[in-house]
Amino acid sequence: MSALTIAQKTDITNYVNTYRAKNQAPPMSWDESIYAVSQNWSNHLAGMHVIQHSGNNSYGENIAFFQGYGSDPLDLIKKAIDSWYAEIALYDFSKPGFSETTGHFTCLVWLATTKFAISVSIDIPSTEAYIVMNTSPPGNYIGEFDKNVLPLVGGQTLSPSGNVLPPQLQTHKRIIFQALYNIVNAINTNQPKSLIISIINNIIHQINTYPNF
Repeated sequence: MSALTIAQKTDITNYVNTYRAKNQAPPMSWDESIYAVSQNWSNHLAGMHVIQHSGNNSYGENIAFFQGYGSDPLDLIKKAIDSWYAEIALYDFSKPGFSETTGHFTCLVWLATTKFAISVSIDIPSTEAYIVMNTSPPGNYIGEFDKNVLPLVGGQTLSPSGNVLPPQLQTHKRIIFQALYNIVNAINTNQPKSLIISIINNIIHQINTYPNF
């Protein structure tokens, strides 16, 4: 168990809300009752050495797993948030909806969500870290993505470095570039193989759909 200080909770809240603001979502507030739920589940995952969702439908839930990245809880949680938001490169705002490859991102920026908490449990001997974020009200409801997952402010597109791209570069080539970046990011953050495979499949789809660009 890695209990967070008040200062760390404030830092995490600001970090999450900075990402949400990029997609026109209002800030969320930290909730201690949700934190207890998140901490209990991350403790369970660390104790069992498994990666799985709790199945608690009262909350939205994002999970991340890292190994070999130290034991600083704030660094690990921010690393998880970064990896969740990075899925934006795979989200098709012209066809809003749920996907296994973008569900962490959509949960993070879901407009109607107002409260959240994130916990981390670290197994020191193995350097395994289990991060759990719970949100309320939960998001990722089918049929509500167009109202709750909004594009970047001004309809802009970001490069992997976070810089706004000029309109002439917002092309299918850029989508593939971002997907390639996401492969590297997924490998570096020890994301599940299923996510990496999905990103690769997305690149193949783009090439097959637009063979001449």
